[in-house]
Amino acid sequence: MNLAESFAFARSFATEPRTRKRWRIASAWLSGSGIEIGALYRPLIVPPQARVRYVDHLDEPGLRRHYPELSHEKFAPVDIIGTAEDLSNIGSDSLDFIIANHLFEHLEYPIRALAEFQRVLRPGGVLYMALPDQRVGIDHRRAVTPVEHLLDEHRNGAEKNRPEHYRSWVVDCEGKPEEADARTAMLMEMNYSIHFHVWRADGFLEFLAAARREAALDLELVAFAPPEYPGDDEFIVVLSKGASETPRLPIRQTASVRERVKRSPLGPTLAAGKGVLRRAASRNAGSRGHG
Repeated sequence: MNLAESFAFARSFATEPRTRKRWRIASAWLSGSGIEIGALYRPLIVPPQARVRYVDHLDEPGLRRHYPELSHEKFAPVDIIGTAEDLSNIGSDSLDFIIANHLFEHLEYPIRALAEFQRVLRPGGVLYMALPDQRVGIDHRRAVTPVEHLLDEHRNGAEKNRPEHYRSWVVDCEGKPEEADARTAMLMEMNYSIHFHVWRADGFLEFLAAARREAALDLELVAFAPPEYPGDDEFIVVLSKGASETPRLPIRQTASVRERVKRSPLGPTLAAGKGVLRRAASRNAGSRGHG
């Protein structure tokens, strides 16, 4: 992270409760080598002990063609081509963590994705997910996706429901019922990434329990953060691969508070500020000496 990015993070940390919430969870659970899937222009700020590569289904030029509305945004670099349901370019048991922020609602086969995440994570590896709460934001007029619907699509295929998913997006999210037929056909032709499924926090936890049974997943819930402040539109779920004999605990912070701040994204900003203050103090001292 360069100085400009550090200043941007410091501003966001000071003014945005979402940044503070995400950092609290990420800094407690993410370390080692991992990936973030579908970061686009909002990659998660990770702690110094974490190294991230970025995965997406298209390279950057392809993403910019797919999302022309984001032409003014800076995208995270795409290091690996893949999708949540197909990470075949990544070896089994090779990752310490996976970040999937506002990704799961875009997946037609979320159970398949969980199985793929389990495959590539090392034993004890961590899956960090943030998902939008249906009651806040663009999905608030849509019905919550029932667990039975997700299980049926996993067993029998999601293709039969695609037209209805796209129509719901056009009518309920974009608010264009008069264009429903034409726009549904256009978005399907583009294979545009919409929110196929919609959750609230408690319903997503029910889905996780059903998915574990359905696909024999060995993923354990280790942390959860519901919406926490007015306007908070997301909940965060952290899973760990493999059952543990003792409760999985957050990363132990052995360094002093001063050292942790120094290594955090705030470090360069604070160091730059201290440098400015030292130079100002030096100039003032010099002025007094010549007076």
